[in-house]
Amino acid sequence: MGSEDLFHKRKAKKQQDSVRRSANRKPYDHVLIVCEGEKTEPFYFEEMRIHLDLDSANIKVDGSCDSSPKSVVEYGQELFIKERVNAGNYDRVFCVFDRDQHETFDYALDKINSINFELKNEGYSEGDVFMAIRSIPAFEYWFLLHFIPSTKPYSHLETKSVGDQVIDDLKTYLPNYEKKQKGIYKYSIDNELIDAAKAHSKRIFENSKSTGDINPSTNVHDLVEYLEKLKQLTKRST
Repeated sequence: MGSEDLFHKRKAKKQQDSVRRSANRKPYDHVLIVCEGEKTEPFYFEEMRIHLDLDSANIKVDGSCDSSPKSVVEYGQELFIKERVNAGNYDRVFCVFDRDQHETFDYALDKINSINFELKNEGYSEGDVFMAIRSIPAFEYWFLLHFIPSTKPYSHLETKSVGDQVIDDLKTYLPNYEKKQKGIYKYSIDNELIDAAKAHSKRIFENSKSTGDINPSTNVHDLVEYLEKLKQLTKRST
């Protein structure tokens, strides 16, 4: 078999696979959520997806990249490009990362702005496709807001990172919490904590934007509410 025939067969298979994936998707947004690997975040958002009964063909949660903000954004871009090559498109790409002590935090924010600018210029979308879901200093601050609207700032200590300090505060309410923890989303639903967390998070985040005092803050509520709205859309379409 000639190389040209093989190329056309592979191309045809890719197109067939793309059509099959698209046929399996529900009539709502196709979303990619990229999280830091080896942490709680992928478990949390996958549990949320399952609880909201959002289809895995539409909502992909991927935590297989390295932990730096740079790695999260660049891996998200890589998966986005691969999906386009296979004739598929993501409506939104959420990049979930911490400030912690990472040196590439600002780079990641600038990279997302650059990607969105390029996509708008080429006519892919009128609005932003990529979105930073950032927590300062760590994702566990979002969990802490389920219990208390804390605005206590965190700074590095010789004996403990800022991320570990947040976990210490969280353990006041979740004594057995560990990184890569499963079941947090279910716990928050069972104990009716989500609405309070969103309210605390939104108020503190909006205040941080006006004052410039971003330590601590998070916009995890943006992603949580986005997924909740998709759930509402599925209800109206059935």
